[in-house]
Amino acid sequence: MINTKKLKPIETSDLIRTGRANDGGYVIPKKVFSISDGLLSYGINKDWSFEKDFWKKNPNAIIHCYDHNVSFLKLIFFTIKSLLLSVVRLFLLDRKRFVKEFSGIFVIPDYFYFFKNNRVYFKNRIWFNNEQNSKTIEDTLIEIHSSGAKSIFLKMDIETAEYKVLEDIFKTQNHICGMAIEFHKIDEYSKEFNLLIDKILEKFYIVHAHGNNYGKLFGKNNFPSIIELTFINKDHIIEPVKFSKKSYPIDGLDQPNRFSKSDCKLIF
Repeated sequence: MINTKKLKPIETSDLIRTGRANDGGYVIPKKVFSISDGLLSYGINKDWSFEKDFWKKNPNAIIHCYDHNVSFLKLIFFTIKSLLLSVVRLFLLDRKRFVKEFSGIFVIPDYFYFFKNNRVYFKNRIWFNNEQNSKTIEDTLIEIHSSGAKSIFLKMDIETAEYKVLEDIFKTQNHICGMAIEFHKIDEYSKEFNLLIDKILEKFYIVHAHGNNYGKLFGKNNFPSIIELTFINKDHIIEPVKFSKKSYPIDGLDQPNRFSKSDCKLIF
């Protein structure tokens, strides 16, 4: 069973959406851009809109992205698929899906435009050991520290692997100013999820929560099985804090991950 009351965010006035509309964008505090000098991003697939937006708002930040599933061949296939689907969406006068598919045509030039200088892509899986070309969170923190970043914001979307790897952040959490983490299948991983949340909340506050409507709903309050949580290190919060009285999702800020389906209402 998930103790949803522990997931209620504290009151925060400077939230901003970072990244693209719908799936791939996250809500984080504006202060992140002034208190961080580095971004660690785990799991980007073919969407680095969050990372691009982060860079635009914090151009001196060192950005390291990790994903073992990205390859040039996959990007070519995605480009062709996007081109064909763009024609279909245009023929069907499906404007919103057309815009989404059309943007995918430019994924390869966008990759080479973005990943250069202090913005680096690493073809490694994030895992709890170094098997099969894997890196641990501790490895990636050492890497970005050696590049000059000392105050790191962490973004994670790694499809249940979070339950295997997040213990690592407690070894070096003083270097992490905040996190945006997508937790998957929390109904199936309730024990692991509860333990992680309890440990994270010793050092961090939750400042935003959003349900991902690609997942199923469970429990008496129809809570989403995929939840996006934004955390800020308590060192960067002025005490005392108050719990938010906002309704979630927040109008004008949150967006449904699957735009053709209504967003998830959160009842804590």
